[in-house]
Amino acid sequence: MSDLSDFVLNCYRQVGGIVEPPRYGVHEVLLPDAVAQQLGLPAYQRLAFDDSALAQSAATEEEATRIGYGHPFLDVLTEAARARPACARAYINTVRLEKRGLLDLARNTFVLPNARMVMEPQQSERTGLAHYVRFNFKAALITDEKREQLVSVVMDVQAGWAVPELIHVERLATLADEPAFDHLSPAPLRWRPEGQPLASSEPPGELTMALLVGLLERATRAALEELAVPLEALRRRSTRYLELDRARLTQYYGDITHDLERRIARASDQYRRDALEEKLIAAQAEREVKLADAEAKHRLRVELQLINLLVIAQPKLLLPLRVENRTARVTRTLVWDPLLRRLEPLLCDVCGRAATRLVLCNGGHLVHEDCLLPQQCVDCKRVYCQSCADQMTTCVVCERAVCILSLNHCSTCGRGTCREHTGLCHAANGQPARLTPPEPPPPPVEEKDAPLPPQAEPPDRPAVRPQPPKPTGRRAARPPIERPHTVTSHRIEVQVEPDEPVVTAFVLTKGWKNVAARSWALVENGIAVTCECEKGWGCPSDGLLLMPEDAAHIEAQIEAEVSALRQEYHVTSRRVRIKVVMRGAPRTVPRLVLRGQWKDEQVLAAARAGFAKARSRR
Repeated sequence: MSDLSDFVLNCYRQVGGIVEPPRYGVHEVLLPDAVAQQLGLPAYQRLAFDDSALAQSAATEEEATRIGYGHPFLDVLTEAARARPACARAYINTVRLEKRGLLDLARNTFVLPNARMVMEPQQSERTGLAHYVRFNFKAALITDEKREQLVSVVMDVQAGWAVPELIHVERLATLADEPAFDHLSPAPLRWRPEGQPLASSEPPGELTMALLVGLLERATRAALEELAVPLEALRRRSTRYLELDRARLTQYYGDITHDLERRIARASDQYRRDALEEKLIAAQAEREVKLADAEAKHRLRVELQLINLLVIAQPKLLLPLRVENRTARVTRTLVWDPLLRRLEPLLCDVCGRAATRLVLCNGGHLVHEDCLLPQQCVDCKRVYCQSCADQMTTCVVCERAVCILSLNHCSTCGRGTCREHTGLCHAANGQPARLTPPEPPPPPVEEKDAPLPPQAEPPDRPAVRPQPPKPTGRRAARPPIERPHTVTSHRIEVQVEPDEPVVTAFVLTKGWKNVAARSWALVENGIAVTCECEKGWGCPSDGLLLMPEDAAHIEAQIEAEVSALRQEYHVTSRRVRIKVVMRGAPRTVPRLVLRGQWKDEQVLAAARAGFAKARSRR
């Protein structure tokens, strides 16, 4: 059978038609009456796909319809096939699930400054069934012209994020039509509060459709991010053409306005003057309409149309563990992807983005450092995230941040204060006391300008030459010798983030205890330095803003900052390790190598301009 006959007969079978085996090369088809009426085709058909079969049908005096390319029947079936997208399901069976030591690998992969990872009791590594969904979109980029292209996005059903490495999943693994792991239980969802898995055996119910709709929203945002480069180029082009059209219309109607104003000034008849003024008003109104039409013509619009989707099932290794510190505890599931051979990142409980560096807030949320509240409690130093905003309040006296656990409620007025201002909540005639700002200290006076205090003249005494002390029987004690600071046993690990322009250096003790963590992040107005060490808020490096060097010298600048940190904690250069995340796992490299935005000269130039602007404001 040819491709044409396969397409036609399969379309008939798909809509519920009965296709009899060919007799003398002629197929007999019986369609349901409703389908035949909807398609506008006869319910009973005899089809031939070559001339020899048609000749045999004529010899038997039975009419048959010759189907070829361009036949009206084929056009009807093509439109019907487009109306019903071809969605499919596939399985990845050829993966190796033998992987041990996930907890140790996770401790080397993820950075938790204020928490640690502990194995859940009575839990071990198990295999779960995970899913991917590839959404195929038809994108239309519309300005004064229309451009169309296909965009594919692969979404991780359990994690809820896009996986660009699996766009061409056929090149990484063989897709099978039948599963080889029916005994596996579906993996739980990590981005929805319901936690309902997408099981391959259950029918598509309401929750499953809601899950796919939620993934479709995220896939749409991922597709728009993938179209960012062509959209920016098209936006610059449309802006340029809009400026040209505005200039042309402004000049054209400006000449008309100037000519009408000149004719109005020369007109001696009032009737003629009124007619010219009406033309001037009409020309100005037409100018505004033409400008609005030009803006609507060159306005960039993006239309995404879902064509079909492909659901891919694959087994993965799961390990429940506990992330805890002295005040909070949270449970997470480590996921090892045997196809990509990497640990999947953890999710932030606030923004839902993936990361390898997270902080455990006192409310029991694992979040990014940017998702934490800007202020911590002044009494107990608890730190909360944006989801725990109701756990923080302010002191009615000093208006500093205080958590509700450390807030002191007054039994008289019911107001809350911090520990330092207890009892001052109603000290000013029933109102909170107002704190006067402390007077600034006087400026220091240099020694050369300071007047000498008056001294009484000493009485006249004979000059006595000081005699050296007489030696005694015991040897005099020698003054202590100041020795230089010895090198400590600390070590420094420098981690380069793979997806963000952030470099973090950790000062660790011999027992792998974190002493200090200093980060350098490339932001829009320079390099922002943040430090968490034993100095607390008094650390001079915390909050600094540095001007970035060019792409050729940016690595030397960061190495100089790491060297300054090493000298601050008296760490030798041999005890410094640099790690870079490659293929989902950290690897030690001999020297610092920066990529991405660190090497983008446009980004660095914009950061230097922002730094200069911020310095001029100061």
